[in-house]
Amino acid sequence: MISLLVTWKTSTSGSVANGSLFIKSYLLGSSTLCENVTKKLKSDILSGQYEPGFPLIVSELAKSFEVSVAVVREALTRLASQGLVSQNPNHGFSVKTVSEEELNSIVEARLLNESAALRQSIAHGDLTWESNVIAIHHKLSQTVEYEDVDQKQIVREEWSDIHRQFHHELISACPNQVLLDICRRLWDLSEFYRHYSVPQQSNRDGRAEHKALTDAVLTRNTDLAVDILGKHIQLTVDLVLKHR
Repeated sequence: MISLLVTWKTSTSGSVANGSLFIKSYLLGSSTLCENVTKKLKSDILSGQYEPGFPLIVSELAKSFEVSVAVVREALTRLASQGLVSQNPNHGFSVKTVSEEELNSIVEARLLNESAALRQSIAHGDLTWESNVIAIHHKLSQTVEYEDVDQKQIVREEWSDIHRQFHHELISACPNQVLLDICRRLWDLSEFYRHYSVPQQSNRDGRAEHKALTDAVLTRNTDLAVDILGKHIQLTVDLVLKHR
C-alpha cells in the first residue's frame, strides 16, 4: 500500500488556499492536470460552446477549472499548436477565427490524406476491423444528432464523439501512423467548421451518407468508398460556405 502525505497550503491569514488544486496536483501531477484541461477546452471549442474569435481569459479559466494559471496557459499553448486557438503576445489567447480560404485548404488536405488512409485501411483491414466498423456504424445510426438549446439546434456531444469514432475507425487499419495523425488533426479543424454551420445542416441526410460509406468499405469497393467519402466531406464545406 502506498501512503500519501498531503499538506495543505495556507495563505498569510492562515486560511486554506487552493486546497483542491494542491491535492489534485499532488495526486495527479501537473502534466495530468494539463491533459485534462486541454481535453475539456478542446471539447468545448469543437462542440461550438465558444464562438470563433472568443477571448480565452487565462485567469477566468483557471478559476473555473480550479487549477493554476500555468496549467491553463500550457493547455492553451497546446491547443494553439493544434490550430484551434490563436495566441497573440498583446491580446492573449482566443478561439481561432474562420475563413473561407482556410476551410478550403483544410478540406483539400482532408480529401488527399483521408482518401489515402481509407485506401490503405481497406487493403489491410481484417475481420476484427470489419466488426468494429459495423458496431460503431450501428451505434452512430441509433444516436440522435441534434438537440434544441435556447431555441436553436446544436449537435449533441454524444453524437459528435461517436461520429468522430466512426470516421477514425474507417481508417484505423491503415498501417501508416504518421498519416493517421495528420488525418486526426485535420478532422479536428474541419469539425470546428462543421459545428459553426450546425443550424443549416439539420436537414442533411447524414445517416444515408454514413450507411453508403459503410457498405462500400465492408464490400471492399475501394474506389466507391473513396468517392463517397470525398462527396461526404465536400458537402460539409459547401453547406458551411453557403450559409456563412
